[in-house]
Amino acid sequence: DGDVGLPLILSTHTRSQTAAIYVYSQDVQRLRLLLQPIKKVQYISDDFDSIVKHFKRDLKAYEKTANGGFITKYGHSSDMLQLDHYYLMLHWSKFYNIDTSNEGKSLLFETYTNYYVHNKRMRTILQEFNLGIGPNTAIKWYTCEPFISRLLNTAFQTHNYSFLKHVRYFIHCIHLQLRNEHPGFVRNRLHKPIFSIYCGRLITTVEFKRLKMYLNRVILITSFLMGNLDKSKVIQYIDRCEPSENETRVLLKINIDIRIRNTQPYADITHLSNEHNENEILIMFGASFRLMDVIISPYQTLPVCVLELCAERPQLMPPNEREQRWYSIIEPFESKK
Repeated sequence: DGDVGLPLILSTHTRSQTAAIYVYSQDVQRLRLLLQPIKKVQYISDDFDSIVKHFKRDLKAYEKTANGGFITKYGHSSDMLQLDHYYLMLHWSKFYNIDTSNEGKSLLFETYTNYYVHNKRMRTILQEFNLGIGPNTAIKWYTCEPFISRLLNTAFQTHNYSFLKHVRYFIHCIHLQLRNEHPGFVRNRLHKPIFSIYCGRLITTVEFKRLKMYLNRVILITSFLMGNLDKSKVIQYIDRCEPSENETRVLLKINIDIRIRNTQPYADITHLSNEHNENEILIMFGASFRLMDVIISPYQTLPVCVLELCAERPQLMPPNEREQRWYSIIEPFESKK
């Protein structure tokens, strides 16, 4: 109830671990006035079913909006860039260049089960996961069960090598499936080889300031990156996610040219996932991106970080050449009405 939980709301709403707050109370109007300044209070109602409905809607938005840091390595100079990138990819590649053995599959199931040993529902899903996971179903499992992808991406972002070593079978299956899907996706895009995908992020203000310092440099992202072809849908999702005091919303715009070879594999996974209306592109972990621009406009509610997908050994290109190349697809900001 709202009155009983009021001290808890006041003490936890500023924490980054608190994503959203839903309040059940018989005195809705009074609590709405009282809690109006607290932005993370998403919904107050005396109808429990209505609260659950709103919670499920917002949960999907948070699942589509990645939280936390996503940048692993910056290139400071052309020489160091090549050296750093080579050794980093040599280190990370061992997580997907392996055989899909029964031993690896058993270790994957055991590792996930240990995280949910006391959760009967999760254990039931993991039994199905163990029976169905393979090189032809990995992406479906990655997209349909958020708790599976969440653990994996958290391990990537925190460099939890112990966990990643135990789930290499899953990583390798995703890599195989993306590698198989990539050529067909490229063939279907030959008529329009340059396109953009969008991804919403909640990142700390410190990381955002740091990010702006690395314009025209190459960054390595060691987690899977999911983007949507529909910009408006991504903005709808991220607008539902209230940042904490030390966080900010950011829209990533990722420019992709299918004519660039030797990138990490990527593909449209709409037909492979349970959500056939999302138009999502999945990029394999370990992809390189050049940070082209960070756009902050008074006419836009979100700062936009413009990235370009690079080859694994990116060639440095003069800034004026890059600007000319992408000029035709960079969208102008709407003028003030």
